[in-house]
Amino acid sequence: MNSAIGEEKTQRDYYNKANHYDTLWGQDNIHLGYYPHLAKADAPRLNFKEAGSMMTKRMVEVGNINKGSVVLDLGCGKGVACKEIAELTGATCLGMDLSETNVDRCKELAKEHSNLKMEFCVGSFTELPAALLNRKYTHIFAQLAFCHVHKLLPQTMKEVQKVLAPGGVCIIMDYIGTEDPVIEDTRENVHKRLHFEMLHGHRSWRKIVEDHGFNILFYENLDRHMLQSYTDLAAEASKYDFKSADGEPIVKNYLKTVEVCSKGQIGMNLALLSLSHPPARL
Repeated sequence: MNSAIGEEKTQRDYYNKANHYDTLWGQDNIHLGYYPHLAKADAPRLNFKEAGSMMTKRMVEVGNINKGSVVLDLGCGKGVACKEIAELTGATCLGMDLSETNVDRCKELAKEHSNLKMEFCVGSFTELPAALLNRKYTHIFAQLAFCHVHKLLPQTMKEVQKVLAPGGVCIIMDYIGTEDPVIEDTRENVHKRLHFEMLHGHRSWRKIVEDHGFNILFYENLDRHMLQSYTDLAAEASKYDFKSADGEPIVKNYLKTVEVCSKGQIGMNLALLSLSHPPARL
C-alpha cells in the first residue's frame, strides 16, 4: 500500500521493488539534478539525466574530493555516484545502501568498472555496520538519502561522527520539507509515494546538524533545481504508463509534486559540514 510510514523496512521494500527509475531517471540514477542555467543564465540547459550527473560533479567540487580522498556514500543507491566520483577524481569510494537489490547492482557496477576503487555493502546509516566503523573517511557523501528517515536525523548525524576522519567533511544533498503546515496534496503525492513520515524544512535541518556537532561551511538552497527536476520528470513520465504503489499514474504524482514544490512545500539543499569539535588525535 502507498502509505506514509517512516520505518526503514518500508524504504528498503520500496527501492527493492521500484521499476521505473532506470527508464525515467537514467540508468542506475535515483537522485535529482543540478541545473547550471538556474545559477548562470548563459550556462547550457541540461536534460534531467545530464543534470543528475552534474549534481555529483557539483558535490565533488564543493567537497573538494580528490585522488587522495576516501569517500563513504551513505544511501548509495545503485552506485552511480560512487562510479562518477571515482571516474572524476580517482578517489576510493565505499557505498552502503539499505536495499539489497540496489547493492547487488552496485557490485555488478564494480565488476564492470574494475579499474575504479569501489566497494559496496548493505547497511543502515542510522546504525552503521561494524565493517564500516573500523575505518575513517575523509568525506561522508549522501544524495537524497537522509530524508527517508528525517525523524532520525539526529541519530544519523551521531553515526556520521563515528566514521568521519579528523579534518574530514560531509557533503550532503537532501530532500527538504516546509516549516509551514503540510498540505494534503503534499502528503498524498510526495510523503505517501516516497514513504516519508516527515521532512524537516531548511531552517530545522540546519539547526539539527548544528545542534549535533557540526559546522555548516557551505549551504545552498536547491529548491529551484528540485522544481526543474520534477518538471522534466513529469514530461518524461507522460510518455509511459508507470504506476505508483497506489495505482495512480506516476506522471500525475510528478505533476502534483511540481505544484507543491512551487508552493514551497518541498525543496532540496546542498550542505558542506565539518565537526564543531574535531576528535582528539590518539
